[in-house]
Amino acid sequence: MSGRGSCAGVVGVFAHVDALMDALQKARGAGLTIRDVYSPVPNPEILEFVSPGRSPVRFVTLGGAITGCVSGLALAILSSLTYNLIVSGKPVTAIVPFLVVAFELTILFGALSTLAALLFFSKLPFRRFPAAAYRPEFSDDRFGLFIACDDATGERASALLAEAGAERVDPVTG
Repeated sequence: MSGRGSCAGVVGVFAHVDALMDALQKARGAGLTIRDVYSPVPNPEILEFVSPGRSPVRFVTLGGAITGCVSGLALAILSSLTYNLIVSGKPVTAIVPFLVVAFELTILFGALSTLAALLFFSKLPFRRFPAAAYRPEFSDDRFGLFIACDDATGERASALLAEAGAERVDPVTG
């Protein structure tokens, strides 16, 4: 691996999911950093093994919904206080009708913040090219495992992938 530039990791190309699962178990057991797993078809075993974790989008959605609720109440209350219109002796700031505005802005701000968080955390507007470890055959009939490592652990990761049954192991520079 040395002499090829800065090594970001190695990617192993597998023909069968069993070999990929074996490589995943060996890589986790060896303490290597599994960066990405590529599969041409959905596979629940891979998803259970790599466990992506809980998404932070829910917190952004909650923040947006709370902001919308507070904004809706503030808009309705401050508008009624600005234009002081007393109708039939009713109070100027009646909370019950203002809850409709608060509810609508809660839904609007929650939805917009969810969309913004999904775009931000998936890096969709900024990811114009595939990842460096991606190979076109991962969308066709092969499985891939990208292990992030430096030059020192690159040889060990390459040997582990080859031992697990990889058809080929390619270095990924970055």
